[in-house]
Amino acid sequence: MCCPATKKPARLESMEGFARTVAAIAMLALASAAPARGQAFTPAQIEQKLRDFEPATVEAAQTFAKSFNMSGMVEKSAPFLVQSVDRQLRAKNPDLTDEQTQEFISAFLRGVFDDNGQVVERAAVLTLVEIMSKDELEALIQLQSTPAGASALRKMPTLTARLTQIMPLMETYVVPRAMEAAQAQMRRNGVEVKI
Repeated sequence: MCCPATKKPARLESMEGFARTVAAIAMLALASAAPARGQAFTPAQIEQKLRDFEPATVEAAQTFAKSFNMSGMVEKSAPFLVQSVDRQLRAKNPDLTDEQTQEFISAFLRGVFDDNGQVVERAAVLTLVEIMSKDELEALIQLQSTPAGASALRKMPTLTARLTQIMPLMETYVVPRAMEAAQAQMRRNGVEVKI
């Protein structure tokens, strides 16, 4: 039998809970920032899927999306969107002038934020209800109401952007080295594996 369980001080439990919540939000943000996989939904399909969830959970997700200003958070990703679109435009349209590129990007950003901002918010609500329970959403709303929680949540887009910058490192360094190490291990075991 193991040692008797010791009760953690309330402050430590509170800090651990806070850390878990922030980590969960970071993962939610990272998941939503990752390239979409599988089927994309139309606005009508998003609304249909939202009807499959308990109304109180959807309401909590809407409250959190508004208090967290998820639309604003998406807008804060605009510099990253601009960089991506700019690279794509220049690669596929080398004859575009800087002025034409800026004109395209301005029209693109209007389309994302002005014309489709509500769609983005509803998609965020759907993501929230698919990942979080009503109790978790209410905990996030409560966290958002504290100065430290609000500050941490405001930093999530920056954290997400920084975390996504890790992916090239994974692709160009970590994964190839891990594949080579696994291949070498298999070779030592007498099995040749091509990678």
